[in-house]
Amino acid sequence: MKTSEIAQEINRRKLLGESMEFIKQAFNVSEEKWRSCCLKAYSINLDHARKDRKKDQEKRHVGSTSVKDILKIIELNKILGNYALLLPIFSTMTDFHKLEQLKNELPTSEKTILNHVGKLTMHPKMRVLQKLGRIEKFEYFKQFGKLIDAAVLSYYRTNFISCYFTLIPLIEGIIIRWMGFQQSEVKPEFEDVRKFFKKSALRNPNPTNILFHDVYIQICDKILNEHFYRPTTNGNAHSHFNRHVASHLLIEEEFATRQNCIRLFLLLDTMTEIYFYESGEIDPRFNLGNEETEKDLAAYYNVLLQNAEKTAEQILLGSRPLDLL
Repeated sequence: MKTSEIAQEINRRKLLGESMEFIKQAFNVSEEKWRSCCLKAYSINLDHARKDRKKDQEKRHVGSTSVKDILKIIELNKILGNYALLLPIFSTMTDFHKLEQLKNELPTSEKTILNHVGKLTMHPKMRVLQKLGRIEKFEYFKQFGKLIDAAVLSYYRTNFISCYFTLIPLIEGIIIRWMGFQQSEVKPEFEDVRKFFKKSALRNPNPTNILFHDVYIQICDKILNEHFYRPTTNGNAHSHFNRHVASHLLIEEEFATRQNCIRLFLLLDTMTEIYFYESGEIDPRFNLGNEETEKDLAAYYNVLLQNAEKTAEQILLGSRPLDLL
């Protein structure tokens, strides 16, 4: 069978609810051929989604991000990705337009961009929604819930060093479990981990909201390969945002910074979005009411208020409450 024919069959059987593992067994093809078929299946679905979105845009009273704007977001992320940044998953079109303007002033505007995405990403309400609505609910993420709590609290206490070193191993821990790793097994090969998002079509060639799934896998792949997992022999990652540098303390320059903590939370949040699309689950965040969120929200605000007085972090680490603004 031709690649396009197998791709069509993959999509047909996926719609019937068959797993990718089960579908793969039906075709006696090489790994490379299977990858090509899955990528083709994804491409077919992406093309259909773009055509459907264009039709929706022609209808009255239908509000959705246009294909044209989605392509602009991809282009924006390509530029932001050079700085290990991206448009946050919580962004409105107002945020998009603001970052669109700021990107033209890079690298001068990098600090302004970081402050904008930082306020959006690290707002207590957003962190509570992510914690209760995704981190504690989604497979591969929930086992790291307490560690992520610790990272958020460290951030709010302006202990960016502890926050950074808590989150750095989490990214890989989530990815390898997403790949099927169990504690008793051999860890996946580094190259497979590094290419995890590039191979998303092998997991699910027809995710929900494939238009934005495509947006997020592209930028996550860029950040992982050009920064987070960049071989140190190939030069420095931007702002030394690199797992190997952190793991082995290879440089004396400061890298466990507020800015790099924001980068890690951006990456983590985007990974939850990709998982949400690939799993086909209902977003648990939509079921959260004030009763569920008020306790954690109060705890976060209480930690932030403690910065009004001279804290140990301010005395020993030289951090400032203004660093959070």
